[in-house]
Amino acid sequence: MAFSAFFNAFGRSKTIAVALALHGSGILLALAFASLWESPISPTENPIAPLQVSGNHVSRNHVLGLQRPGLQDPGPQAPNTQGANTQGPGRQGRGREGGRGGFAPNQTNRGDFPMWEIERPFQKDVFTFVRIQYDSGGRGRGGFGGGWANDFPDCDLNFSYRLQGLTSFRVDPNGKQLRLNDPQLLDYPFIFMTNIGNMDLSIEEQSSLRKYLLQGGFLMADDFWAADSWRHVHQEMKKIFPEQEPQELSLDHEIFHIVYDLKQLPQVPSIRAWQRGMTYEDWHGPYENGDTSPHFWGYFDENRRLIALLCHNNDIADGWEREGEQIEYFERYSMKVSYPFGINIITYAMSH
Repeated sequence: MAFSAFFNAFGRSKTIAVALALHGSGILLALAFASLWESPISPTENPIAPLQVSGNHVSRNHVLGLQRPGLQDPGPQAPNTQGANTQGPGRQGRGREGGRGGFAPNQTNRGDFPMWEIERPFQKDVFTFVRIQYDSGGRGRGGFGGGWANDFPDCDLNFSYRLQGLTSFRVDPNGKQLRLNDPQLLDYPFIFMTNIGNMDLSIEEQSSLRKYLLQGGFLMADDFWAADSWRHVHQEMKKIFPEQEPQELSLDHEIFHIVYDLKQLPQVPSIRAWQRGMTYEDWHGPYENGDTSPHFWGYFDENRRLIALLCHNNDIADGWEREGEQIEYFERYSMKVSYPFGINIITYAMSH
C-alpha cells in the first residue's frame, strides 16, 4: 500500500523529503512534500480556530485560507464562551460512552464526528492514524479494552480531522486499530500507543514492533506518568531493543521545530488534572525527586533516525480528544501545544 503526504498548506515549499518504509521484500515509497514556514511561528501564535457544532455540522474559520474538498462549512458562527463547555468536533465524554475501558471498535458512532470525502486520486493513497491494541498487566490476552483504548475514539478522529484540515495531507477519516502482530502493520508508517505504563507485550509482539520500527515505521507513545510507569516501559522496551538505551531528547531536536517552532518542551496534563489546577497527573504514584517535568525518550536506528518517541509525564492526546469540552483548555493546550506538536511528529515521521 503506497501513500503520499503533502504539506504545502503551510506556505512556500522549502524542502522535499522522501521517506522509505520496507514491506517484506518490497519498498513503500512515501513522498512527503514538507513545506516549512518562512518564519516558524511560536505556539502562542498558532492560528487554529475554536470549533462549534450545530447538529452534525462543524463551523470553523478556514485556517490560512485553506479549504478542503468535502469539508462542509455552514458559515461563520461566533464562539460560545458562555459557560464551561464548547463542543468541538468530537463528543463530550471520556472516549467511548464516556468511559476509559471495555471499548470495541464496532461500537463507534461515526456520525458524532465530522466526515469528509477523499478525492478519487488519493482514495488509496492517504495517511491513516493507526492505534495499537495491546494487553495490560492483569488482563487476559485477546480482548478489547484496557490501556490501549484510553481516549478512544475521540482522540484519533479529532486529530485526523485536524490533520486533514490544517495541512495538505489526505487523511483517512476513520483511522485504524491493529495489534502489533497484524500483517497489515507494515502498510502504515505511523502508529500510536497510549497509557503504556502497564503494557504487556508478547514475544511475538515485541519481535513485530522491532521489525516494524527498523523497517521504516515510527511509534509515538503517550500518557504515562511518574517513576514506576517509566521503569516498566523501559523494561518492556529493553526486550525490543536490548542493544540500546533510550536517549532523552532536548529542545534542540528537530521534532520540536520542523513545522511549529516550539519554545519549550511541551507538557499537556489531562483535562481532569488541569481542572484541579495541576500541570501534571498526581495520582500515578511517586515522582522521583519531585520531578514532574516532561521527558521525551527516543530510540534510533543505525542511521540516527528517530523511530520511537515516548512522551513521559505527558498526555498530548488529551488535547486532541478533549478540545471540544472547555474553551480554556482548548486555547491553552489543544491549540498551542497538542496540535502543533502532533503535526510536527507526523511531519518528522513522514519525511525521515
